[in-house]
Amino acid sequence: MKYFTAIATLLGFNLVSVITLLYFSGISKEIEKENKILEMQISKFSKQLKINEVEFTLHSQSSYLKKLQKIYFDTDNIDSFENTRINLIDFEKKELRHIYMISSN
Repeated sequence: MKYFTAIATLLGFNLVSVITLLYFSGISKEIEKENKILEMQISKFSKQLKINEVEFTLHSQSSYLKKLQKIYFDTDNIDSFENTRINLIDFEKKELRHIYMISSN
C-alpha cells in the first residue's frame, strides 16, 4: 500500500502541474500577442517621432534657417517670399555673389 499511495500522490502532483502549466502558457501566449501589437505601434510612433523631430529642428532653430537663406538667396533679410521669375537678362544686370553649384547623383 505504501507504493500505491506514493505513486498516486506523484501522479496527482504531475496532473496538477500539467494543468497549471497549460493554464499559464495560454495566458503567456495572449500576453505575447499583445506585446507584438504594442511593439508594432511603438515602432510606428518612433518613426513618426523621428520625422517630427526633423520638422521641429527645422522650424525651431532660426540659425539653421538663416544658413539656408544665405545659401539660396542673395539678401540676408527677406520678409516675404515672392514668386518671381528670373530670366537671362536679370543675370546680366545683377552681380551675383555666393553662388553654389549643386549636383545630384
